[in-house]
Amino acid sequence: VLLKGYRAWRRKTSFAKVLSLSLLANMPYDSSQAMKSLAYNPTVCCSSSNIFLVLKQPKLWLSLSIAIPNAMIAAGLQIYITYLGDPNNKLTDGLINDNAVFKTLTFFVVFLAAFRIDAGYNKFWSGCEYVYEIVGDLFDGTSDLVAFTRESKAPAKEVEDFHHLLIRLISLFNSLIFGELESGADRISMAAEGGEEIRAFSFELLDVQGIDDESIDWLLDADNKVEQVFCWIQMVIVDAMARKLFTVPSPILTRSLSDIGLAVVHFHEAQKITEVPFPFPYMMALQILLVTHWCFVPIVMVDWTTYTSWTFIFAFCNVWALWFFIGLAVELEMPFQHTRNSVDMRYLQKLLNSRLLCLLESHSRPTPHLLPGTSQRKILRSDLKKPEFCKSLAELIAAY
Repeated sequence: VLLKGYRAWRRKTSFAKVLSLSLLANMPYDSSQAMKSLAYNPTVCCSSSNIFLVLKQPKLWLSLSIAIPNAMIAAGLQIYITYLGDPNNKLTDGLINDNAVFKTLTFFVVFLAAFRIDAGYNKFWSGCEYVYEIVGDLFDGTSDLVAFTRESKAPAKEVEDFHHLLIRLISLFNSLIFGELESGADRISMAAEGGEEIRAFSFELLDVQGIDDESIDWLLDADNKVEQVFCWIQMVIVDAMARKLFTVPSPILTRSLSDIGLAVVHFHEAQKITEVPFPFPYMMALQILLVTHWCFVPIVMVDWTTYTSWTFIFAFCNVWALWFFIGLAVELEMPFQHTRNSVDMRYLQKLLNSRLLCLLESHSRPTPHLLPGTSQRKILRSDLKKPEFCKSLAELIAAY
């Protein structure tokens, strides 16, 4: 009983740290930070910034730690054969009489490695697509709901309360989705431990402490927090319909529910990336072949050349290239894990928060309207050639 109570207390206190965060309306939003962790110089591959980014890759140092010992063994064999009394190569003679064996082994390793790299690459781009679609769907649905309350006959206070509650729930909903994607198949056990390792739970939220304490306590104890908040959003919309806050008919209003529901669909599709690993038989076969290839490389490289330096280089390149790219593939297939090559979900959370705040500002302002007499002005194709008629956006910004 005491252990159960302690775990419940840890879960509440750790998750409550998330709910205490808020993003104020005057917080600056810097669009230049978009996916900064993935940014590089695409024009000059060997620029200093790109080299620095390569050195920051953890898989680079892992592959070096595997390739350098192999190359040193190959160089040591070459030194022994050439300089220490084994000119006839009796040490390795007869182990591999034909390079066809090594070529066949290398073919299978490269084949499985290409399969592994392609799987990781596809998971990475699918993950990027899903999280951007989730953010876009949530904003589209929220924008529709805010717009559908325009010219509402309901009291202005009720409309304003609906807007503020909606954007707080959407911001919280998006953060919880990212947390679920980050934790992956371990989301249940990590939730039981308090969610301390889930970085998405530290993302900024839109004044979530404005929601009543009873609902927050219920959410803290919920096992499926994403689904719970999604249900809240649906119920809030239904309650607003009952109070006649919307000025559009029900068939049109279902569009916003569909957009928000589509975000949940994309969330469930993204869970396939985090919960379904690369097939175990392929992974075991690849690892066994990699280890076998590692063992054969020093022996084969001795027969390729009589120069110690070139033996070291050949062995190093053979091993390092395979282990480095396969390591990158393993990292790329986890696009939500906050690694060096993962999607910057904190940026997406800030982006959604900024867009939600923009909706509140837009609703409080009048809609655009034409200047007097503009509608009576005739527009001809010849007007497209007139500079005063077709001003660019840059000229408009300079004029104001």
